[in-house]
Amino acid sequence: MQSMSLRMLTSLAAALLLCAPAALPAADNPPPLVDIWVMTPKEGSSAEFSKALAEHMAVRKENGDPRVWSAYTPLLGDDLGRVAVRYCCFNWADHDAYTEWSENAENIRKHFTENVAPLIGHVAHYFEKMDWSNSHWNLDGGPYTYFAVTEFKLKNDKLGQFDAARDKISQIALNQGWATPEHSWIWSETIGGKPSVSIVIPHKNFADMDEGEQTFMDFLSENLGSPEAASALMQEFSEATWSSSFQIWKLEDEMSMQDDG
Repeated sequence: MQSMSLRMLTSLAAALLLCAPAALPAADNPPPLVDIWVMTPKEGSSAEFSKALAEHMAVRKENGDPRVWSAYTPLLGDDLGRVAVRYCCFNWADHDAYTEWSENAENIRKHFTENVAPLIGHVAHYFEKMDWSNSHWNLDGGPYTYFAVTEFKLKNDKLGQFDAARDKISQIALNQGWATPEHSWIWSETIGGKPSVSIVIPHKNFADMDEGEQTFMDFLSENLGSPEAASALMQEFSEATWSSSFQIWKLEDEMSMQDDG
């Protein structure tokens, strides 16, 4: 995957200073919600935890879990023991139905409680809302193994400014030729807590992370008429954020449920 990735998003600062079909109309987009559990094994238990989680995923599948959960591990920083287990995508009403199913899934609950839970040192739970209207997600460009995630912490008094700048940047990308089979991205918003928005860029491998001949800033400058106009738009974006952080997450097939479909 070539940039509107790390390069595009770090150039937000530099210039100033993330399972859906490709390019569908909004009415045909998947549901917007994502369910995420982030688990950190107890110290010294990572290998045992990974094995237990893989076995638990098999139990979930055998017992008819209607959701196909995927597991990811981070590659950067100093907190590398975490495992994020993620399901996309659903509506709120779907979650009511899944909650009811889960309450009756006694075999699954028992297996998790006895085999996985004792190995967990910390757990966190999140929902995210996908912004399909500003995203371009091309499954045909995969299969993807690595997911570059840039998270932005937003200023409460500049949420409208952030939305306007993000929307303008994204719509230029979508309508002026950046949204190609080689360029995929998705915007998501964390539900709950301090305002936070992320952009997720999928990659097949590390070589896929190389920037192409044309950077996104070059593309934006071309479509806005000048580098100064592109920098001004990026400035509006940056001024609405407190900070940003970058992480690469790797899909861990062995700890994920396998989709026979």
